[in-house]
Amino acid sequence: MNRSTVTVARGLLAPIFGPWMGMSLCLGMISVALPLYLTEVGLSYLALSAVLAAIGVGSAVGGVPTGDLIARHGPRRALLLGAAAISATVMLLAATGDFLMLFALQFVAGVGAIALRISGQTWIALSVEPNLRGRFLSTMGGTRRFGMFVGPFMAGLLIEGLGFAAVFIIAGCLAGIGIIPLVTTDSVPPASPVDRLPLREVFRRHWRLLLVATAGPILIMAARRGRNVVLPLIGDDLGMSPTAVGLMVSIGTGADLILFPVAGYLMDNFGRLTAIVPAFSLMGLGLFFLAVADTGTQVAIAGGVIGIGNGLSAGTMMTLGADLAPADSTSQFLAGFASLQDWGSILGPLLVGWVAAGVGLGASAAVLGAVIFVGVALIVRNTGETGAGRRIGPERA
Repeated sequence: MNRSTVTVARGLLAPIFGPWMGMSLCLGMISVALPLYLTEVGLSYLALSAVLAAIGVGSAVGGVPTGDLIARHGPRRALLLGAAAISATVMLLAATGDFLMLFALQFVAGVGAIALRISGQTWIALSVEPNLRGRFLSTMGGTRRFGMFVGPFMAGLLIEGLGFAAVFIIAGCLAGIGIIPLVTTDSVPPASPVDRLPLREVFRRHWRLLLVATAGPILIMAARRGRNVVLPLIGDDLGMSPTAVGLMVSIGTGADLILFPVAGYLMDNFGRLTAIVPAFSLMGLGLFFLAVADTGTQVAIAGGVIGIGNGLSAGTMMTLGADLAPADSTSQFLAGFASLQDWGSILGPLLVGWVAAGVGLGASAAVLGAVIFVGVALIVRNTGETGAGRRIGPERA
């Protein structure tokens, strides 16, 4: 990495990776705490899956206005508002067991999460050369994985020691602390005067590209979000304690965390598909193994395989979107891409709930495995290789 690249990296560290780390730790904690809390308050699998899907609904709905906000006022404001929304809503989870209120809080948290993601993506897309973009965006993905590594184990310990309310309050505070480096730095993204097209015009020009390019990522996101639901539920169903469930999720994410630099290296040097295809294929195989696991050890092994695959996929979907984004409407195109992709965040938990209620938790894991393989096939077929100057164009979509 040359000196200019190091300078860019330092400029991005506080304003992007600070809030992103706070959010990642927060959501890592509630990834275990919330499903267990919802079973504790007596929600059915269908109601539970709806609450867990609500964060995806918020992301899907909030992406487009976030893109417009970024185009008008820049990524900094969206990062600040997003982190504040996550912090407040996660702390308020401690105050209610009502289905509608839980759904609403998760919805707002989803809006905050998509604001952080698109803002960071846009800032990097405007600041970093394409041949280094994969490494920066995989580092964003790696930061998210660090939160998923530390957060679940912290949550398991805190649930047994202090209870669910303490977990939600501490998690919300961590998201709030992530705001501090954002407001204490004077770093600003490069100006993007061409990123002022009306939102309607952006969609009129690029709707075909958006639909074709997000078909696979929607299914990938469904499997990713669904495995965050089914893994702790299967552990709980096998009689594991909250600490053991948190440790199991953290072990899987540990393998995930180690490999995120590999994802960036592969994408930038050998092409995006060299990371995408093997990574998500491993995740699919891990989900199939999870479907037949009947001991805590087997569930942990399945989680490790899924974690390895997810680690190799770090930043791949964000890089794909950044590669495809037209120069005249970067943030708004990324908002459209993220909003469509995040319909998978709704689909994944709902699939787990529907299949688990009708057939069983194991069957829901198998369905997610099938979904991820279909998603990989669609990416290869519809989008192909977007790295090293090769990309699908609007005229080909």
